[in-house]
Amino acid sequence: MIAPTRAGTGSVKRLVTAALAALVAAGSAQAVDLYVPGSDNDPHVRSADFLIGDQRYFSAAAELLQQLGEQPDRQLAPAFYRRLAEATLSFGMQQRADTIYRELGANSTDPVALARARIRVAEFLYQRGHYDEAIQDLNALRPGLPKAAILEWQDTLGRALLAQGRYADAAQVLLEIKDAGPQRAYTRFNLGVALINDSKAPQGINVLDRIGQMAAKDDDDLAIRDKANLALGYHFLRQQQGGTAVPVFERIRSDGPLSNRALLGLGWAYLAPTGNRQKKQAVGDEVPNELNAFKSFSTIGVLLRPGFLDDDIYRRAGLRSFRLSKASQEEEAALKRALVPWIELVSRDPRDPAVQEGLLAIPYTLDRLGAHIQAQEFYERAIEALESGRKRIDETATYVRSGRMITTMVRRTADAESGWTWELKDLPDAQETDFLQTLISENRFQEPLKNYRDSLLMRRNLEAWSARIDELQASYAKREQPAVPADVLVTRQLERGAADDAADLPVVATPPVELKAAEDLTVPDAPATPAPTPESAVALQTSETPPPTAFDGIFERLQKIEDRIAAVRPKVSAAADQQAKLIEKLALDDLAEQRRTTEKYLIEARFALARIYDRNLKGDTQ
Repeated sequence: MIAPTRAGTGSVKRLVTAALAALVAAGSAQAVDLYVPGSDNDPHVRSADFLIGDQRYFSAAAELLQQLGEQPDRQLAPAFYRRLAEATLSFGMQQRADTIYRELGANSTDPVALARARIRVAEFLYQRGHYDEAIQDLNALRPGLPKAAILEWQDTLGRALLAQGRYADAAQVLLEIKDAGPQRAYTRFNLGVALINDSKAPQGINVLDRIGQMAAKDDDDLAIRDKANLALGYHFLRQQQGGTAVPVFERIRSDGPLSNRALLGLGWAYLAPTGNRQKKQAVGDEVPNELNAFKSFSTIGVLLRPGFLDDDIYRRAGLRSFRLSKASQEEEAALKRALVPWIELVSRDPRDPAVQEGLLAIPYTLDRLGAHIQAQEFYERAIEALESGRKRIDETATYVRSGRMITTMVRRTADAESGWTWELKDLPDAQETDFLQTLISENRFQEPLKNYRDSLLMRRNLEAWSARIDELQASYAKREQPAVPADVLVTRQLERGAADDAADLPVVATPPVELKAAEDLTVPDAPATPAPTPESAVALQTSETPPPTAFDGIFERLQKIEDRIAAVRPKVSAAADQQAKLIEKLALDDLAEQRRTTEKYLIEARFALARIYDRNLKGDTQ
């Protein structure tokens, strides 16, 4: 083999380099990511996907709307509009999302996804209290509804109908389609409530009883199981079926959001008539050989085990020994059974209305049985607790009026862009949140709170943009160098361009070429026009666009944006103030209702105490 010469080696290197460059160029050409604007591969859409996954719906909507503003007349891919609808709806802009979904419906290739999106719009309307609109949209979606979306459709429509008190219609909707699969537990709960209120109590009782004995898989199942047992227990109690209500109340958790009301109901169930044995009536969707999988060691029935009755229940209640002068053996047994859950109840938070009623239930029962001195002591204790609770309610109302409540609720997630999907999971340690826990969990409070949060978020964004524009304008006005005239800038640019062109051209020695202008210029198939004579002036025609009346540079465009921000900021602030007033009104109305309940219990306790004092004066004591 002959070794290459020095010159040959250089040639080989140049060939290899050229080949590598060609390969890299070819690979780069193949690596170019070609995409249709608005498709799944569009960088704007992919960026919006990331922002949506991070629950930054406001930024995602802004990203997509910016692209739409750059190409307002161009029809983008459906993926773009689906992302825009999802981002705007998640942030709380329902009207824009609903319009997009309706336009996509005609040419949709995924009917299930579109149906679920439309159901989500109806869910938005339901949570905002627009029940008529939600029902109308869901009924319009009914023809051609995909089977995979039936359960969600039934659940949303059923809740909207229940909210309007249309129990018969709700039961019909929840029972109409049975081949879509097993319904979720809370949908079944709504069915049971609808059946009971539609004069079909046996079927409704069957539904609620099955939910009350189901095996819970998570916290949601535990909550709905307790709710079903509580509703069923109080239904039996209202029907004077105390014996049937007792085991139902005992299935509720001893430490849960409904445990206090269950303890109160259990005590009254012990004192209520036993009633008749209840018969179950099938609904039609029962599972053959369905097992009763209800097993739990944290229920009231386990907490208040029979051993509690073997101990001295009166000593447990802090009562001195007394003689029941008016009670039979059966009445004393019922009293001891009722005292067990009530004594546990009154040891809990006295701000709970169930606890307040328990404070009156114990002395009421003792007074019925002739233990007047002990009843007097309990009434005095109850009056003291109720007066303290009323005072704290008044203090809470003062805090609400000061605006402290909503400020503390939203400050920890002030910058979150989750919009409509935002949830208040971290309550501040404040007195007002203790009294308003039930109200805070309801949609009628949550939705204006979300609007208030979003209004504050948008107001801060507008303030930040206004501050940035002011900084840019200030830096432009304070520049040290004077403005360069336009003709000088044009001359510099022409000179720079000519120099760059000259540097790129190879130097070739060629003889000068004399350029002569033709007498006339002709275009094929064009009418002949006479050449202008040296004496005649050449007429130059401008385009149809009229010349600008004023210069529109960066400074001027920033000024326009600032004017728009200045026009929007008062509207956003007004929206925030409106939602704050609505939240304040809801809280004050709820506190006023709690105060009325407390005063009612106070009046009852004072009258009962006065009756005992009257009997003492007459010598009717033990």
